[in-house]
Amino acid sequence: MKEGEFKSLKNKIFEFLEHPNNFWAYVSQAFIMSLILLSVFLVWVDFFDKPLFLQYEQDIRTANIFILIVFTIEYLLRFFTAPKKLKFALKPFSIIDFIAIAPNYLEFILPFFVETTEFRVFRLLRLLRFSRSFRLLMLFRYKSAFSKVFRYKGTILEAITPVIVLLGIIKSVIWLLESRGLWVHADLNELFGIIGLTLSIILAEKIEMTHTKFLQVENASVDLYATLTTFLHLIDRLTPGKGKTLIKEWTKDFLRLLHDPKADNTLINKSNEKLYKEVARIEPKAADVHNYYLKLLEDSYFCLSKKEHLTPRAYDTLLHQSTLLYLVLIALFVPGVIGLITVLVAGYVLYGMYYLTQDMDTIIGGEYNLINIRTTQLEHLAGN
Repeated sequence: MKEGEFKSLKNKIFEFLEHPNNFWAYVSQAFIMSLILLSVFLVWVDFFDKPLFLQYEQDIRTANIFILIVFTIEYLLRFFTAPKKLKFALKPFSIIDFIAIAPNYLEFILPFFVETTEFRVFRLLRLLRFSRSFRLLMLFRYKSAFSKVFRYKGTILEAITPVIVLLGIIKSVIWLLESRGLWVHADLNELFGIIGLTLSIILAEKIEMTHTKFLQVENASVDLYATLTTFLHLIDRLTPGKGKTLIKEWTKDFLRLLHDPKADNTLINKSNEKLYKEVARIEPKAADVHNYYLKLLEDSYFCLSKKEHLTPRAYDTLLHQSTLLYLVLIALFVPGVIGLITVLVAGYVLYGMYYLTQDMDTIIGGEYNLINIRTTQLEHLAGN
C-alpha cells in the first residue's frame, strides 16, 4: 500500500470512529453503547445478585474480557489514526475513554504485586465504562452541552492538574502500603471535618473580597468609557476630528499601563494633563470640563491601583500552604478507595477555588489568565 493510500485509510478510520456520519458508523457507535450498558449490568450482577453471578460466572468473565478487548481496540484505532496524537489523547473525552479502560488492566496486574483478596473492589471501576456514554451522546445530539461541562483547555482544572495527579499518586502509594499492613491510619474524620470547614470559610472570604474588587474595577472601566466618550464628543463639537486623536492616545497609554503589572501607574499623569489642557483650551465652560476630568482621574486611578493582588502576601501564602497541607493529610490518613476519591474531589474543589481567587485577584492576566475584566469598549476607543 502506498503512503498516500495509507494516510487516506487512516483518515477514513479516524473519521468513521470519531465523527460518525453514515449508517455503518452509527451502527458501530450503537454497538459500543450496547456494550457499555452490558458492562454496567454485569457489574451490578457481580455485586448485588451473587446467585445469578455464580450461575453464569464463566460467561460473565468471558463477556467482560470481550468488552475490554473491543474498547481497547477501538481506543487504539482512534489514537493511532489521529492526525495529532498528543492533542487527541489530551481531549476530555479521550481521557474519559482511557479512564474507562485502564482500571480494568489494573485489576489483572496489581494482584501479581500485592497479596490481598480485596481487589474485587476493582470490578467496581468497570462502572467507569458508563462514562463513555457521555462521549457518544455528545457525538449525536448533546455536543454543545457536554462541551461546556467537560471543557479542559483554558480551565482551572488544566491549571491544577499537576497537583491533582501528585495527590493521586501519593494516595495510591499509601493505599498499596495499607493493603500490605505497612501503613496504619487513624480515625481523624472529625479533625478533617473541622479543618475543611475552616478552610472553606477562609476561601469564601477571599472569594467575596476578590469578586467584589473585580466587579468594582469592571464598573469603573465602564464609567471610564462613558467619560472618555463624553470628552471625545465635547472636543469634536468645537474642533472636529481632534477628539478622536486625543482620546485614542490617552486610551492606549491607559491600557498599556493596565496590562503591565510592573508598570509605574503614575505615568498616566502625563496623559491626563495633556488631555485636560487640550479640552480646557477649547471648552469655554471650565466647570463642566473640571467635573469630567475629576471623574476621569477617579476611575483611571482606581483601575490602575487595583490591577495587582489585593490579598496580602502573608495571608495568601498561609492559605496556600494550609490548603496543600490539608489535602496531603487526606491522602495520608483517609483509607482506601474513600481516601482516593476524597483527595481527588477535595483537591479539585479546594485547590481549584484557591487558584480561582488567585486569578480573579488580578484583574487582567493573573496566574492563568482565565478571568479578566472586559476592556473591549476601551480597546475600541484605542483602535479608532
